[in-house]
Amino acid sequence: MSSVLLGHDQAVAEWVGSVTGKPFHPPYVAIGTIDRNGTLNGGFVFTGYNQDGIEVSVAGRGVVGRDPCRAMANYVFADLGCVRLVAHTRRSNKTMRRLLPRIGFRFEGTCRRFYGDEDGLQYSLTKDDLGAFVAKWRL
Repeated sequence: MSSVLLGHDQAVAEWVGSVTGKPFHPPYVAIGTIDRNGTLNGGFVFTGYNQDGIEVSVAGRGVVGRDPCRAMANYVFADLGCVRLVAHTRRSNKTMRRLLPRIGFRFEGTCRRFYGDEDGLQYSLTKDDLGAFVAKWRL
């Protein structure tokens, strides 16, 4: 079980960037997860906010849990007032392709050469999806 880590945006973004191979440049906001030993084991990094939507990059083992998912949903849909959250993953990333639908995201399509030499897959979670998301996570 993981706990939520707030207020350490740079450390979490650097950790997620090191895991994904995708460095982040401000502005961004990050939510981390820590294990019972206080070790960072996962995180969400939010970028590209445009008032209606925002993109999230996800990495680590601690992100699939009630508290991290509650923090993610609260930040995006309550605090920011977004109606759409988008996530991309490499076609080759089988772990994220299983994880994103598991936490409520819907597959939208393929983004050709999104990662330069590799296609990306796009998933979204919208405000309309929140009823099922909340029920799933008992938020």
